[in-house]
Amino acid sequence: MSEFVYEVKDVSQVYKKGKTMVTANDRISLSIREGEILGVLGPNGAGKSTLIKQLVGQLKPTKGQVLFCGEDIIKHTRSAASLVAYYAQEPHVLSALKVHEALAFTGRLRGMATRDAEKQAKELLEQFDMADWGGKQLKQLSGGQKRMVGIGTALIGHSPVLIFDEPTNELDPKKRRLVWQLIQERNREGATVILVTHNVLEAEQVVDRAAVINHGRLLAIDHVSTLKQKVDQRLKFELTIGSGRRAEAVAALQPFGIVQESAENRLQLLVEKQQASRALAFIVEQEELPILEYALMPPSLEDVYFHIDHAARKEALIS
Repeated sequence: MSEFVYEVKDVSQVYKKGKTMVTANDRISLSIREGEILGVLGPNGAGKSTLIKQLVGQLKPTKGQVLFCGEDIIKHTRSAASLVAYYAQEPHVLSALKVHEALAFTGRLRGMATRDAEKQAKELLEQFDMADWGGKQLKQLSGGQKRMVGIGTALIGHSPVLIFDEPTNELDPKKRRLVWQLIQERNREGATVILVTHNVLEAEQVVDRAAVINHGRLLAIDHVSTLKQKVDQRLKFELTIGSGRRAEAVAALQPFGIVQESAENRLQLLVEKQQASRALAFIVEQEELPILEYALMPPSLEDVYFHIDHAARKEALIS
């Protein structure tokens, strides 16, 4: 496999909706290196799923080209399919099969020996804490259980490229953590992972680089640490205050920076770096101040997303 698993070159997708032409993605160019985890971030309707369908060859771009290992994905869809495991948001196509059968059958389609496919299917169900559901038909499962089986069909067979479209929707916190752990484990084994999600806070824990997409456009792509350097460099205090004492806390903190209300009893204090030590000392030492908890937070990937999206909207209004 070449250095770049994917090269997306000036790709656009336009379709007709009624009498209106809609641009699903607009002149997107990016490259995905072998062995990285790339997070594709953006709100619902941003164009993320359209891009993924282009990456797996399900959708031919209106303009531009998608190369997979140096070859046009549209001309080599079958060979790409043997290397890429894709987890989509759509309902499972194997819903008439039993859970264990669906997993093992997918493994055999990827070239596994029957015995190996059966063994790995069993191991995955045990990891998912779903061993007792192996004999159930997929259509009998809950939405979250179907999602876990779908993730299992992507993981079985150890494909070198894994693509997940919103993998943790409908999952409880325990299952979401397990899914991220499994994705990281496969990446450590050498798999390239493309992860589409609007859950920015969770994605930050696993991605190497992030691509921010909205309104069909690629707004930014870089390493998470580099993107964070582009955000407002003021330090952020997260504060929990006593019930009914918000106005008092706001008045006491305003001399140090900008105070924002994030919830009923939560505040954010943005301070310049040179003011951080004074603000921290004030928060810690003032016993009469109605602050129950505090934490000093660096910029997050969520901050990056909102910063980049806000800048793009502002630029669009100006132009």
